[in-house]
Amino acid sequence: MKLIICCLFVSLALSGCFTGIENTGHITEKDVTRVKADRKSPEEIFLDTVHPADFMHWKPGKLFYVSDNNIRLIFTPSSLYDVGSLQLKGDTLRYGGYKFIRQIDNSEDVIISMSDLDKNNTYYYNTGKTIDEVEEQKSEYIVPFLIDLDYVDKIRSMLIGKTLYIKTSLWMDVDRNAIEGLHYVPVVITDVKPGDIVYPFFVEFECNDKKAAVYMSSQVSSIKNMTFDKLFSFTDLRKNYSHITDENWEMITKGDIAVAMTKEECSLSLGAPRSIERVPTHGGLYERWSYDNGVYLIFENGLLTRFRK
Repeated sequence: MKLIICCLFVSLALSGCFTGIENTGHITEKDVTRVKADRKSPEEIFLDTVHPADFMHWKPGKLFYVSDNNIRLIFTPSSLYDVGSLQLKGDTLRYGGYKFIRQIDNSEDVIISMSDLDKNNTYYYNTGKTIDEVEEQKSEYIVPFLIDLDYVDKIRSMLIGKTLYIKTSLWMDVDRNAIEGLHYVPVVITDVKPGDIVYPFFVEFECNDKKAAVYMSSQVSSIKNMTFDKLFSFTDLRKNYSHITDENWEMITKGDIAVAMTKEECSLSLGAPRSIERVPTHGGLYERWSYDNGVYLIFENGLLTRFRK
């Protein structure tokens, strides 16, 4: 009898253990995504709620900026103008609406009309897509070479007047020519204008009475290398590196390096290398960082010993 009772208790205990395991929730991909979202920095989430309007919310009269003259390649030829000679870059086009054209298979492609503000021409773009397919497409890519000016205005209202710390030295002047810039210095945003075919925003700012700008990606674009969080910080990054001397920090802001700098200092100054080669030696560890354009850095035991820049 004692043996039977003992076996019964063991059976119940094991049953309880297995039940506990079976009731453990399964971790899904959605759960992982949620955790990653919770870890986003303030800069990463700042513009997440700002999006261009969906196509079905476009109303006649909506304005778009032409970012490239190649837009002429998508317009239907007309007897009213020579499509091949159109020079529309920098112009503003007004959305006129859409209509359908029936294909041989009875599907209906969407035709979008755009008109210019000065020449009184109307241009037609055959999307080659049904209305359902157009609705599924990101609004940024529905009509190539156009930038939604309402979207630019939204970003401008979010940024103008803010003091931010810039994280890139890839500066432009107001005429959109490349100039030398600084890292990690405070700037005041003065305007946001339409950008180019790749980066829809041209963010203008002032730094020590100097006017400059950077191109910025859209938050909803597949191009993520120049989004707001890659370009700007709300806080002074210098405070995170109090162990770095003022002399070295000034060099870092200018994108300069010097012998005896640490790997951390060089990374802050030049960014992450394209490749790293590590070779153990009798004296320690030899490490070579390679960048584009033939730039390389040599570290020995964690300190920069020589470089080509």
